Amino acid sequence: MAKGLGSFGGATLERSKLDTKQEVKTQEPRVDNSGGGGNNGKNIFNGGGGDGDDGDDMIISMNSVTQLYTKEAIDAVLQEWFRTVTDLPAIIRQSVQMGLFSSAQLVRFLSMDVRPNVTRAVTRTMPPAVSRGVVGRLMADPAFVQKMLVEQVISISSSLAWEARQRGENFTKELDLVAINTLSVAASTGALVWLIAPNRSYGAVHKFPWQNMLQSMPNNLFDASTPYRQFSIGNRAASLVVKSAELCAVGSIAGAAMSGLSQLAVNLRQQRNPSFTPSVPVPDLAKSTAGMGMYMALSANLRYQAVSGIDRGMFDHCNVLWMYLGCSSAVRLCNNLVGEATRRWLQGIPTHSPALLQQRAPIAVAPAPVAQAKRRKPVKSSKKKRGAGNKGFEMSAGVHPAAA
Repeated sequence: MAKGLGSFGGATLERSKLDTKQEVKTQEPRVDNSGGGGNNGKNIFNGGGGDGDDGDDMIISMNSVTQLYTKEAIDAVLQEWFRTVTDLPAIIRQSVQMGLFSSAQLVRFLSMDVRPNVTRAVTRTMPPAVSRGVVGRLMADPAFVQKMLVEQVISISSSLAWEARQRGENFTKELDLVAINTLSVAASTGALVWLIAPNRSYGAVHKFPWQNMLQSMPNNLFDASTPYRQFSIGNRAASLVVKSAELCAVGSIAGAAMSGLSQLAVNLRQQRNPSFTPSVPVPDLAKSTAGMGMYMALSANLRYQAVSGIDRGMFDHCNVLWMYLGCSSAVRLCNNLVGEATRRWLQGIPTHSPALLQQRAPIAVAPAPVAQAKRRKPVKSSKKKRGAGNKGFEMSAGVHPAAA
């Protein structure tokens, strides 16, 4: 430090102490799934609690979390999971490189793929096209597998309950017919859920232009748009028509299989026992095919479109997976109860089987013999005896007054 500076004065310099400490700034990447201050983290579906209010995970948030598609957010997620883009499976690697995957969707995939589980084993053993479809649906809806299982349990249980109620004592004797009907219903329900579920699979290369056109459409009317895939009203309306055609084809195949296989099983039984008659009549092939196709294209399509809209609303506002799945399961149960009666009516399946009506018919009781009425004695007519008075009258009538 300089003291007494002047024309002849000297200057004294003091050297400051050398500070060898180096300030290190740490910066943690912030992505959309991590906890945030001010009650932001608890509103994120996959993330932890925030700094301000992290204990109330049962609150339903009315605002959905914005998904990040920037390269910085994707890199931050990969670094957090100690992964690189080259470590990702080929079915989603191209989509991640192109920025079609959001950070939240990538976290969902890594959460599923990093731990050994049934879903990871299934997706790794399936063909690439099917695996891409499964992963894409899981990215759009983390509860897709659970919803598929719930739908299968509901459809199989309701079908078995109806078969047991209609066949009565012959239920165990006609297990082949029961299995054919139940498996046909389960297969059609699985295809319906698969086709209507939202999908986030990208990067598939198609040979024909119409395939690319179908891929650009949403799977349901209420499918959410993304920054790289915007759905207009025209696309959504066209999607409804396309799904009707697809479900009509699926329903026709299921109805034909149900009727054809049931008739084949009945013929095999009648070869061994010519007097065999099924408890529930087998529907006609043409009516079953047309009825099932109409049911899938109209009734089931519209109902499951509405269910998808309800699911999207709950997904955007519920931050607890089990609550979201429980509400969705209740809606699907009510949906099944409404749809099964319509399906049987369109297929021509009788509501009440002849065997069941025969079992429920009241036992005819012979009428009691009517007691013969006692014969009543004939009532004698009260006629006055015409005795001597009549004779006297005649005698008097025979005497002429002149003679007297």
